Amino acid sequence: MPDAATRVTAVTVTHNSAAALKGLLDALPPGLRAIIVDNASTDGGPALAEVAGATVIRSPRNLGFGVGCNLGMAAIRTEFVLLLNPDARIGAEALEALVRAADEFPEAAIVAPALLDSSGAPVRSWDAAQPRRPRLIRCRDAEPWPSGPFCADYVQGAAMLLRRADGLRFDEAFFLFYEDDDLCTQARCLGRSVVVVPGAVVTHAGGRSSRPSPRIHWRKAQHMAFSRLVYAAKYQGKRAAARQAAARLLHHGGKALGHAVTLRRGKLWTDLAGLAGTVRWIARPGREG
Repeated sequence: MPDAATRVTAVTVTHNSAAALKGLLDALPPGLRAIIVDNASTDGGPALAEVAGATVIRSPRNLGFGVGCNLGMAAIRTEFVLLLNPDARIGAEALEALVRAADEFPEAAIVAPALLDSSGAPVRSWDAAQPRRPRLIRCRDAEPWPSGPFCADYVQGAAMLLRRADGLRFDEAFFLFYEDDDLCTQARCLGRSVVVVPGAVVTHAGGRSSRPSPRIHWRKAQHMAFSRLVYAAKYQGKRAAARQAAARLLHHGGKALGHAVTLRRGKLWTDLAGLAGTVRWIARPGREG
């Protein structure tokens, strides 16, 4: 098999991610080309990436995760694209295992590694598909850890290998969150599989791609609520999404009231942002998915 690094280009989308980005670039296997799509950062991240030898595509405004990934994927010429969050760390052995699995399972449109959190603990980074997932038992402690490659409905988007020839692209209606759900659903709708490779291990700090701040926290919670309804409208229909929106209004509104009474400011902030995202979807013209 040709050197895996020569067959792959890594694509990473950043927004004020310099602190995490340096670690990602330092950990990349030798010979792996990297494209950084930067969404209007002001922290020096793009210059840092250029010094490290990465190709940087600069956007004058924050276009969102999916649009950024699409810009990066449009610029590659290698057989595979490796999508990586800025707070992900991949080594040569993991990259080789992913490419080897892609060769072994040509029916797979998406090949994903096993993830470890920043403490080195394994993460169950795969799951059932939406909308079945919320109906399942969420305590997964008794779920066995697979020892070999297996198919999943969904894998986290922190690290995933795609074939350029398949032409998979992110739905740009998702600014942030649920875009990995959507991409996995796209693959399965094409009759292709999503494969997890436990032998390929990637560390993912989680939530550290951008500097933490109350503003970032608000935007994430708002986009989570909004994107949840965009996904529902796309795959379950607008009426089902509207019913979910009504339920989410009660959910976020009730919790926000309770947090206000108990002076839990952080949780109040989260649910107010979720309420704002839900209202934004309801007010969206046509409520397109």
